[in-house]
Amino acid sequence: MKEIYRKRGRSVRWENGHVIRVNESGVAIENDERFVCHPDPELASAAASLMDVGRVASIAHAIQRQIPNGIRIERLIVSEGEAEHTFRDKSWRDTTQRIHLALARAHTRVLIDLGDFEIDEIASIADALARAEENEGAAPARLRLAGNVAAALLPSLVSVAPPNVLLSQHAGGIDGKGEAIEAAAGLWPNWYRPSYRVRPMRAPFNLAARCDVSQIDATRPIAIALLAPPEELTLRVLVLDGERVYPATVRVTRIDAIAEGGRWYPYGAGTIGAEIML
Repeated sequence: MKEIYRKRGRSVRWENGHVIRVNESGVAIENDERFVCHPDPELASAAASLMDVGRVASIAHAIQRQIPNGIRIERLIVSEGEAEHTFRDKSWRDTTQRIHLALARAHTRVLIDLGDFEIDEIASIADALARAEENEGAAPARLRLAGNVAAALLPSLVSVAPPNVLLSQHAGGIDGKGEAIEAAAGLWPNWYRPSYRVRPMRAPFNLAARCDVSQIDATRPIAIALLAPPEELTLRVLVLDGERVYPATVRVTRIDAIAEGGRWYPYGAGTIGAEIML
């Protein structure tokens, strides 16, 4: 059956001091096994107005002011966008905010990805990096994962979650075929479409994890930031253990507790990062 998806949108991005404005429009057509896509000039003309750079520039400058001396900003991208979508007889609109930040000191680099413009946690990560040891230390036997680290781990748990962990999709938003994203567990009913150039795929949205225990032992060391993207269940992280800060490699073999609540992060089709205790 032939299905046609149309998208038009605009975005503004502050990237390492340069401003990039983008108008995007396109059509994707699925017909059984065949998938084709192409830009749409008519949609482009309807989305020709440009977004204001003021907010993204203000956030970028606020982040720069939080970074202490001795820490390099290797990459800073702050973006904001809005888009209109049409699929079959459904039309909907969404907005996005994203921050990608790479900070470095000597040979240690931390990666921070946010799905909103709340930047308070950046300062504490940057301050810890300024005090970090250069040599990698042994991973603690017991460890907490901060919400931003836990959020990056969740997509890897979809296929290999420990038996005491339940992964579920939180309700909220519209998927890539115009359907409401409902609460679900186990089987993922919604379609993820990261771009009109990519065929939609089944994926969990607003992915969250929980287990029977939600009480977190705040005395354990904590992994406060990623040093590299996760490789399945292996994480390279920056560990804060009392006054000591050091890089370490952690293999997730069990989960003792998962805190309630959490913040949305832009991993996959979105994950809810709540603190995890290993």
